[in-house]
Amino acid sequence: VGTEDGGLALTDSGALVASGIVAGIALIAIGFFFNYFGYRLVKVLVFLAGFCVVGGLVLYAEYKIRPPHDDEHGRQLWYLGIAAILGALGGGLMLFLFKVGVALVGALGGFALASWILAMRSGGVIHSDVGRVLFIVALVVAGMVAALFLQRPAIIVASSVWGSYMLFVGIDCFARTGFQYTALAFLNTPGAAYITSPKVYAMIACMALSALLGVVAQFRLTRKPKSAFVPL
Repeated sequence: VGTEDGGLALTDSGALVASGIVAGIALIAIGFFFNYFGYRLVKVLVFLAGFCVVGGLVLYAEYKIRPPHDDEHGRQLWYLGIAAILGALGGGLMLFLFKVGVALVGALGGFALASWILAMRSGGVIHSDVGRVLFIVALVVAGMVAALFLQRPAIIVASSVWGSYMLFVGIDCFARTGFQYTALAFLNTPGAAYITSPKVYAMIACMALSALLGVVAQFRLTRKPKSAFVPL
């Protein structure tokens, strides 16, 4: 799969490229934080939510407007660098618009859950392009509302689901099962195709398990200590 086919990690010969390695490492690191420590360091979480949303949108727009060819490794790295810089600015802005940042955490969780559900079948559980987009939008909005009104439990669940999704997309930059193409294919990126396989289903199952472990870990890390009982 080449970069013009919607991927960051591979050339047509199957070799890893620099942009794929950088993206994979970044996704794994950020995903691990979201999954297991998100709510405990909520300001960092809000910053990274802004970073992911703005950086992701910039990168999507760059690849949509002018996908780099397989031999344009410099362009691929420039795209990542520009997305990272603008993403950092977006993350910084969310620290001043804290509630918006919290809503973005919920939105990311909803997006990841939608992608996970759609990934159960080649081409997506919902085959209609419009139907897929509406389904994704519905879960994104639901995640935003939940994060704003339910706060701690919704933020923990959303950050764990999104973190687990990022973690395994990052792992797939090296494992090459095809799981990394879920969101690209479901958002109708030109040339991006998603096909299930036993390896992909293993990634789907591992993502669910990791998200569940993240939820448990975050609830334990952020629970209020019980008041000590001192007998009279």
